[in-house]
Amino acid sequence: MEKQQDRLWFRELQSSGEETLYACRAVLWHGRSRYQQIDIVETEMHGLVLFLDGVVQSAQRDEFIYHEVLVHPAMWSHPAPRRVLIIGGGEGATLREVCRHQDVRRIVMVEIDGELVDICQRLLPQWHQGSFDDPRVELIIGDGRAFVEETEERFDVAVLDLSDPMDESPAALLFTQEFYELVAQCLTPMGCVSVQGECISPQKVAAHARIVNTLKQVFPVVHPCPYSLHSFHRPDAHILATKNPQWSVDAVVQRARSMAMPLRYLNAPMVEKLFTVPPYLEEAYALHREPLTDAAHHLTWEDLL
Repeated sequence: MEKQQDRLWFRELQSSGEETLYACRAVLWHGRSRYQQIDIVETEMHGLVLFLDGVVQSAQRDEFIYHEVLVHPAMWSHPAPRRVLIIGGGEGATLREVCRHQDVRRIVMVEIDGELVDICQRLLPQWHQGSFDDPRVELIIGDGRAFVEETEERFDVAVLDLSDPMDESPAALLFTQEFYELVAQCLTPMGCVSVQGECISPQKVAAHARIVNTLKQVFPVVHPCPYSLHSFHRPDAHILATKNPQWSVDAVVQRARSMAMPLRYLNAPMVEKLFTVPPYLEEAYALHREPLTDAAHHLTWEDLL
């Protein structure tokens, strides 16, 4: 944070070396948990914004786009999701979207940073909207990888709402082939997983392409879902992967249409176009083929360019 000309500014350093300044009205939280720096700032443009380690994670005025695309295509990809696993998502908005599905009977959310959850429960009620109190929810403060290694429970859908897979991040080993194999093992035969899939701008596509190719080592069907947020200043994509080899866009669209959920971004016509990617991304998938593994998971800032 810094003050210039009687205004408060939050400075975000991008992985490309570019900086973004956010004009601020107030700082709701500034502190460090055991795992990361946490800042919650009221900005002029985006409303409340959650920053982790100085990087924007979620903004009040457009987070619904991120979370609807992350959750609902995966939920609609399973014919009858009853048990859902969420890893990450400490602010509770991913949980909020899963809770919209009334046929779900059990939701397990595993988040490593309990301090982040506590802060967001108190200061960001617009995000979770009381979903932590849903009786179907079990919140586990712990390591997501350890959970999937040890659990004997099976889930229909898994949602991985994780921070960037940098070497110093607690999420670094949650993007590897070995981890995705563990996730696949704890999914039911028609199970699917939705993954936060990083930036897809032509300048910064390598990490996304490698995540896609890593998922393809484990799942028979993998589809990126592009979207764009003003608060991210770039296009991004989530990635849907499923164990069901008969998966189809038409089936997902039919489910979206039949459920008619009152969403702000996704509807059936939007879902029809959601899985379309531009040719430059197909080129990137062919170029950046090396999967991320436990032995070679390191991503530097250069890998994200």
